[in-house]
Amino acid sequence: MNRKILIPFNESECAKNTVTFVAEHLDKDHEITLFHVVPDTAAACGLDSPSLTPYFEKERNAFCRMEERRQDMMLVTLETAKMALLNAGFSDAKIHVKTQAQNKGIAADIVQEVKKGNYGMVAMGRRSVSGIKDFFMGSNVLRVMNALGGIPMVIVD
Repeated sequence: MNRKILIPFNESECAKNTVTFVAEHLDKDHEITLFHVVPDTAAACGLDSPSLTPYFEKERNAFCRMEERRQDMMLVTLETAKMALLNAGFSDAKIHVKTQAQNKGIAADIVQEVKKGNYGMVAMGRRSVSGIKDFFMGSNVLRVMNALGGIPMVIVD
């Protein structure tokens, strides 16, 4: 059996619960990757046109600063998750933290990482930080589950 497990990770409570579940229930010999896809908000930050109103300019800059702070907090959250795995007995050499900018979409990027990284299992939180978006557009966990076919998934609430 492939001993590599991917944990798609964001700042949601479900993602934190997934790390706790893996820490408490899975064999400490597994290789764990905490994987965060950075949502594509850079497009709004990169807008620069003489036709933009001064109000939009001001608000865009505030939004971009807020996104930078959010990403800094995400790095701290990822390190906290890594520490939880270390404290549970996983080896530092077997815990990896990987972030990447959104490419095709969060679910598609997760599936691509699973296939590219040859993971044997995915452990994922059932809900994301945006419940309303999940309701109207479908959840990332369903998209990932449908795309993975025969790769086992653990879905944590």
